[in-house]
Amino acid sequence: MLSPDQVREKIKTIIQLPALPAIALEVVDLVDNPKTSASKLGRVISSDQALTAKVLKIANSPFYGFPKKISTIDFAIIVLGFDALKEIVISISLVSSLQKKSDSHFDSKAFWDHSISTGVIARKLARDLGYRISGEAFVGGLLHEMGISVIHRYFNNEFNRIIDITRDTDLSILEAEESVLGLTHGEVGGLLAERWNLPDHLKEAVSMHHTPTLAQLNPDLVALVHCADIIAHKLTNQVLDFDKGVDFDPQALVRVKLDDPNVLNEYLLNYSEVLQSDIDQVSAFSGAKGQVQ
Repeated sequence: MLSPDQVREKIKTIIQLPALPAIALEVVDLVDNPKTSASKLGRVISSDQALTAKVLKIANSPFYGFPKKISTIDFAIIVLGFDALKEIVISISLVSSLQKKSDSHFDSKAFWDHSISTGVIARKLARDLGYRISGEAFVGGLLHEMGISVIHRYFNNEFNRIIDITRDTDLSILEAEESVLGLTHGEVGGLLAERWNLPDHLKEAVSMHHTPTLAQLNPDLVALVHCADIIAHKLTNQVLDFDKGVDFDPQALVRVKLDDPNVLNEYLLNYSEVLQSDIDQVSAFSGAKGQVQ
């Protein structure tokens, strides 16, 4: 059995571990630099024709709700802003990096349906509740389970054992992961986020989405991703091995103002219909067909 330190070391030394494309890293750096001009950002994105086409496709989707057709990157920057462009570029790049094939222990479609749903729900929650981090909430929600992808690909024997434990016992996925790896998929995802040099608050959202009360850098973002994760589970009738036994953290519900059971139930009732078109649109660039039922 691998020790937690061995798992961490292996993750750090896996040279095949997908890296965030250089252009995505450059876009992130430019957006985070207050001195960056719109024209410079436009030139960088436009240098990659495939990325440009995908960015324009998503920018024109109902997900962003702009009524006029966006035909150029420069226009996209004007109407959507730097943060939305960063959100789109990161999402396209990371989804492409983490695609997986299904097997008897891993349902790729269910995984991406859930990831997409969580991203869309986190973004909508952020907007509905007045938080100024809707783009980061989307990216955090989309990526929150990426530790599952790492364990499945690079620790496949351990992954299969973890899933078997969740199927054969009453242990939650987190308890099963701790018993086999000594780490949870949140912690493993945090290590990947570190390799990708993602902003610390996104790394925190990925690594602590099941332990939101431990967040220190941006507890609002972590709480949003955590609650979106659980809402996504409750809006689908799929049983997901990779999140068995998880539920709302009461303090996270308080932080996002969903601790009133009536308010929470209203969100659960309304979101499945409201979110369907957004989820379908985001699914289009991920290669999955997300469904919230």
